[in-house]
Amino acid sequence: MTFQTLEYLIFLPLTFILYWTLCRGNKTLQNGLIVIASLIFYGWWDWRFLGLLLLTAFSTFVAGDLMGKTEDSKKRKMISVGAILLNIGILFFFKYFNFFVQAFIDAFSLFGADVEVSTLNILLPVGISFYTFSALSYSIDVYQKKVEPTKDLLAYLAYVMFFPSILSGPISRAQKTLPQYFETRTFNYDVAIDACKAILIGAVMKLCLADRLAIYVNTVYSNIDQHNGTTLFFTSVLYTIQIYADFAGYSLMAIGSGKLFGIELPTNFIRPYFAKTVTDFWRRWHISLTTWFRDYIYFPLGGNRCSKARWMLNTMIVFTVSGLWHGAAYTFLIWGAFHGACMVIERQVYGNKIKEISDKFSIANLLRLALTFLIVNFAWIFFRVNDLNDVMTIFKKIFTEHGELFVDIDTFLLGFLAMAIVFIYDFIKEKDLNIHLLSSKYIVVRYITAILLTFYILAFGVLNGGSFIYFQF
Repeated sequence: MTFQTLEYLIFLPLTFILYWTLCRGNKTLQNGLIVIASLIFYGWWDWRFLGLLLLTAFSTFVAGDLMGKTEDSKKRKMISVGAILLNIGILFFFKYFNFFVQAFIDAFSLFGADVEVSTLNILLPVGISFYTFSALSYSIDVYQKKVEPTKDLLAYLAYVMFFPSILSGPISRAQKTLPQYFETRTFNYDVAIDACKAILIGAVMKLCLADRLAIYVNTVYSNIDQHNGTTLFFTSVLYTIQIYADFAGYSLMAIGSGKLFGIELPTNFIRPYFAKTVTDFWRRWHISLTTWFRDYIYFPLGGNRCSKARWMLNTMIVFTVSGLWHGAAYTFLIWGAFHGACMVIERQVYGNKIKEISDKFSIANLLRLALTFLIVNFAWIFFRVNDLNDVMTIFKKIFTEHGELFVDIDTFLLGFLAMAIVFIYDFIKEKDLNIHLLSSKYIVVRYITAILLTFYILAFGVLNGGSFIYFQF
């Protein structure tokens, strides 16, 4: 079950009605319904993996409870490390086992040795990277005494399993999100309306823009040898827009769905393609993951409170791990390391002034924005194409084989229309312009805008499109 399916269009309002009628005014019933609904939602994909989800939830809950019962620092550390090893071990097995086996074989083949090691036919549990990180944030925060261990198992299960965010985030953090489940939520009409607006905008981004561009992108990337460099470069730009619309659209729909139940999920995107540096891009892109790596890997390594060489190493480690988090392939490692290298270079160029770049309109800022977009765009090629040979073919053709652009009229017309709508929406938000049709003070304007967007989705959205891109992570 995913956000763009008919099942979810039935599931969401039904759960919403039960939540605010039968469970209204009772925290235990509210959390209980969230847990049941989340188990149904996740089990709809494959009920066999519910055991892994429950194991992660219970193991981190028990770890927190055990740490809360002792002040012995060694015991607390052992419990925390045990919870981390168990859950990272599960994640490693399902997501990375075959990758590291193949890397082992490749390493020996460099020296002319043939090693026969069998890989396994492992099905990756959807959302495992996301709910594992949410759960681990709790046990780590308890160990660091940033949060008190909870005795409310039902509230904790609701936090880990909350169905709007379980498949692709945003990654919830115990410090900010968990306390919401300890309180009875009360219905707020204005919040519910804002939630519906977020879901509507997210649906436009996903169905009208991302899935429309995906038709062209998939056609070209599935036949790389048949296309010239002009088409491949143009396709890389479309994929850059597609992945943003897809993932940011999902995040908006998840945040909106969460608000319908009185739960505030963390912001995940702040218009990343308005960034003027790669460093700024990562303050705007997949924020819940970036801050997770910052707090639990970068800071413990020393952050930037160390020598320049050590800071550079810390940055490279974090972004290489980030690349590996996204996928078990060499291309993801390169993608992550490339972003880390860009940030290191930017710090050498700008120094501490990198945080002080003006937002005012200027030629310099336009050039920074264009350069950042091109850097990010070329990096996305590694992200999208998993075969290194294909990646090298694409780059070679982009710089050497120019020719006539492959044209798909339907994709261009409908895709560019959706692109214009999303760009205008993001531009208004970025510049904080007082133009808000969905939030207009005139009720007629609000309703007409919502109705038009709904009809636009139904008429021009790709309603039979694929799942969200980040489901694979």
